[in-house]
Amino acid sequence: MKKNRYKPFYKQFLLIRKNIQNRIKVFKFKRLKWKKFQDYARKQLRFYKRYKFHEQYKLKVSKFASKGNSFKKKFRNDLRVRKSFSLFYGGLKKKYIKTSINKIKKIKNSNNFSLNTLKFFESRLDTILYRSKFSFSIKNARQMIRHGHVLVNGLIIKTKSYLLKSNDLVEIAYNLKSRSFVKKNLDRSNFWPIPPKHLIVNYKTCQIIYIDSNTFFNLPNFEHYLNIDSLVINISNS
Repeated sequence: MKKNRYKPFYKQFLLIRKNIQNRIKVFKFKRLKWKKFQDYARKQLRFYKRYKFHEQYKLKVSKFASKGNSFKKKFRNDLRVRKSFSLFYGGLKKKYIKTSINKIKKIKNSNNFSLNTLKFFESRLDTILYRSKFSFSIKNARQMIRHGHVLVNGLIIKTKSYLLKSNDLVEIAYNLKSRSFVKKNLDRSNFWPIPPKHLIVNYKTCQIIYIDSNTFFNLPNFEHYLNIDSLVINISNS
């Protein structure tokens, strides 16, 4: 048997009951199994919910906690939290998330673990390209990095998980092929939500300056609640 069996990408959205990457393609599926999911996703796209952002550093407590105390429901919810976080950042593997969280725990003088966790994953090169609208998805950003279209401080970087430091300069290679990729992605983007405050983006020169975000106010507010506290407990115990 093959070690890595193919898993349909969009089918993972059905398991967590959430369009975690806000993919429009989901609404074009015609099979009956997608109808219930599509109806639920359309309700979430209503105006008052679509522009409602969640603060990731606040603990979210259910109003009906007594109904979810069973081991089966707790295991299912923890699994959905981990899967949602993984898909939100482009399908990260469980081993990578676990090793990354263990690295974050070792950081000295860390006042808030949730802030450090978000800073770590938001400083990845593929995430920054996606937040800046240079790519229409994280998967597309990884393809650009792998093909050598992205430079960091003047050097070509082909590692998707490359972590940026404060004042690092990210730019697209100055050739017709690389710039045309970015232009197509910008045309496909609706520029909402806008790039976060810790990124200074120049769309004329296709450059990004990464600024270290030391406060929650500089970090982006996402449309989905990631529940980092539950993720850390679940990953640590697994």
